[in-house]
Amino acid sequence: MMDRTKPLRVLVTGATSGVGEATAKLFARRGARVALLGRRPAELRRVAEEIDGGAHQVVADVSNPGSARNGVRSAIHALGGLDVAVNAAGVAGYAALEDLDEHRWAEVLGTNLSGTFYVARETGLHMRRSGGGAIVNVASDLAAMGVAGLAHYCAAKAGVVGLTRALALELAPDVRVNAVCPGPIDTPMLRTGLEAEPDPALALRQKESAVPLSRLADPGEVAAAIYFLAVDGTFATGTSMAFDGGTSAA
Repeated sequence: MMDRTKPLRVLVTGATSGVGEATAKLFARRGARVALLGRRPAELRRVAEEIDGGAHQVVADVSNPGSARNGVRSAIHALGGLDVAVNAAGVAGYAALEDLDEHRWAEVLGTNLSGTFYVARETGLHMRRSGGGAIVNVASDLAAMGVAGLAHYCAAKAGVVGLTRALALELAPDVRVNAVCPGPIDTPMLRTGLEAEPDPALALRQKESAVPLSRLADPGEVAAAIYFLAVDGTFATGTSMAFDGGTSAA
């Protein structure tokens, strides 16, 4: 169990934008010591500067096993241990089957699934040796749905859900492992995809109308769900929380 009398020590991957950035800032506001892991040094500096008291910055690529391992170890050394790991690093992008070559497939699976595994393995084993902790993986509502042009992304996120369940059993009772499965989130990654559409405004309206709650999620809302699973949901492990505005209810 985590010692709640001391500041939590938290590692967040994909911390330079979107859900990862929002999660790192939320934990920091609630008193945690945070390590930010990402591929873009300038963005890591920006996020760290926007966190009151700063944050440790780790430049690493989670899709590379050596880089992921060294990044996690650097964060653990800087924080003096680890209580929570959040796997929020991810890439996306539509690709019709004709265009989905092995390089694009490997890029999306490498970051979203393999990267989650590399970080979860390293952090989970450390936590188990040092007394416990919690891991939260960011999956997607598309883990349970198929979407044309997103075969690589759907496969990766479905893999994250399966990985979460298996790791939860293997690391119990010392380390809890859960996943959050958001629906469409208003992130820079989503906005970039919309800008590639012939009519971005129309594409946005269509995406919002496909959500029963008729809007996109704010990254901060997803961060709050991650915080709950990591800190307050002390009897939850192996679960995949739907946080999608109702998209998976249909």
